Amino acid sequence: MNSPTLLPNKTLLWKECRNGWVFFSLLFVYITFVSSYTMLTELSRYKSALADGWIYPIMVTGDLLAFHRPELGLFFTLLVVVMAAVMIGQERDQGTFGLLLAMPYSRREVLYHKFLLGLGIIVVAFGVNALVMSGLYWGHPGVPIPFEVADIWAWALRNMVVLAFVFAFTVLISTLSGTSVGNGILSMIFLFFPIGVTGLIVANLELWQVHHYEITENLLHIGTLLTVPSYIIDRNIIHSYPLAYMYTVLILITLGTYQLAQYLFARNPMEHNGEVLMFSGFEWFFKLGVAVCFALLVVPIGTYRSGLEPAVGVIYYLVAGGIFWVLVTLLIKWRRKA
Repeated sequence: MNSPTLLPNKTLLWKECRNGWVFFSLLFVYITFVSSYTMLTELSRYKSALADGWIYPIMVTGDLLAFHRPELGLFFTLLVVVMAAVMIGQERDQGTFGLLLAMPYSRREVLYHKFLLGLGIIVVAFGVNALVMSGLYWGHPGVPIPFEVADIWAWALRNMVVLAFVFAFTVLISTLSGTSVGNGILSMIFLFFPIGVTGLIVANLELWQVHHYEITENLLHIGTLLTVPSYIIDRNIIHSYPLAYMYTVLILITLGTYQLAQYLFARNPMEHNGEVLMFSGFEWFFKLGVAVCFALLVVPIGTYRSGLEPAVGVIYYLVAGGIFWVLVTLLIKWRRKA
């Protein structure tokens, strides 16, 4: 993208703002409720305890705030995936892409403004909340709050960087799938694919009675490291590496993902809107991945109690993989005819 087009178009940006205010409101209100509001409530409780004569009231805010509750990282990831999937998918569902492209806007500009708004929503929601929390911290200098202002901003920055990648990745997937539901489901599958597939490999190794602690631990560690949402779900993993290095790599990967999305979006066959996959060349890869993963999932479950003979096990894998290959093929054909 050349430098003049980096300046946002007011009309396109306003259009995206009108469509994105609901997601911003949901994200901002939820972040505020689980962090700033919780912090304010705990400060009020602490003051009340002092007024009632407690000598050493306990501040439990550190355990209640969002950066100590990993399940919230999963919720943030899901919300951003839905936001990106709908931002692209609703244009296809409502048939407005053709109208936009009939105006003096290029495909690159359309996608750029969606990407710009998505990043803005994430940065503003977490940034404003961090400012509020910092104000609460500085406004109560005598209260033993069990974290520092630096912890607040580290948590906010970590969420910004990780969720920016999640948004860019979902936008990329949305250039491959022609439905809003497909965008969301495929994004969640591939975002958690590394940890999911390593978990399946470990389960199948145990099924075949291949027990090696070091191999298992290394597989799960690699899978977790490659699963970017885990950086806000499992807060320990990102502390195992230099933060500056991790953030730099994630930002560069996010920018690369966005550029790849622009490349694919410029080649989107609009007549395939509404189909599961817009590029037929990806079908074999998609069907093979689904077949292999579901075979690795189904066989251990189906043979958990009965045991597994090597020859029979190979047949189970082939049958399970073949069934899911056929099911995915039928699904793609059905969506193509719909």
